Amino acid sequence: MKKEIVILSKSVKYGQYCIAGREIIRGESGLTLGNWIRPISNSEDEALSYTAIKYPDRNIPEILDIAEIVLSTSKGSSTQPENFLIQNIPWSKTGHISNKSLPHFVEDIDGIWVDPNAQTDRISSESYISKGYNSSLCIIKPENFQMKIFTNFDDFAGREKKRRRAIFEYDGLSYDLAIKDPDIARKYLQPFTKSDEDAKIIKPPTECLLGIRRAQELDRYKYKHVATISETGKRTLT
Repeated sequence: MKKEIVILSKSVKYGQYCIAGREIIRGESGLTLGNWIRPISNSEDEALSYTAIKYPDRNIPEILDIAEIVLSTSKGSSTQPENFLIQNIPWSKTGHISNKSLPHFVEDIDGIWVDPNAQTDRISSESYISKGYNSSLCIIKPENFQMKIFTNFDDFAGREKKRRRAIFEYDGLSYDLAIKDPDIARKYLQPFTKSDEDAKIIKPPTECLLGIRRAQELDRYKYKHVATISETGKRTLT
C-alpha cells in the first residue's frame, strides 16, 4: 500500500535512520493530516538504511518533505502503534511544506509519557500501557530550551562516550533527553569537550519545536529521545 507522509522526525539510529511523520490525505478540499506513521525495516533493530530511504536523485528525505512510501503491513505494537514495514521500493518526494507551517504540527499533551516511578527520560512498558498512551511520537513546544554537550565515562560500555542532551521544561516538568538529530549536531554541537573539561551549554538563537520519540526497550524502560529539533525562525528574547 502507498502512503504519503510529511516527514516530521528524522534521527540517527545505530548509524542508520529512524524516520516518522503524519499521513497526508488528499481530498477535494485539499490536504488533511492523518495518524503518525513510522516506516521500519525488517532488520533486528528496525532502522532504515540510506539505500532504503533515498529518492531516485539519491537525496534523502528532509524535515517537512512530503514523501510517498510503499508499505507492506502494519507492525504496530501496544507501545509503538505507528510502525509499518516498508517494501523494497524507492521513496518519492511529492512535495514540501513551508517551515512557517511547523507550529500547526505542535501537539498539546499532558506531559511526555510520564511514569511516576521513573525519571522523566524514560517510561516502563507497564506504565505506558496502564496509562492508556496510544503514541510513541509527538511534537511539542518546550520552555527554557537549551542543549548540553559533554564527555563522560560509560560504565556499561567501559569507555568514554560523547553526550548530546536537550534540557527543557514542559507541562511543569523538567526534562534532560538525549539528542539524536544529526543536522542539529553538525550545526551546534561540535566540537565536544574533553573528559576533563566542563560541559558546554548552547542555546539556539531562535525558538525551537522538538520531535520526541520513545526508543526500543532497554532494561525494562523505553527511553525518550529528542529526534528532531526544528527552529521556527522567531528570535529568542534575551
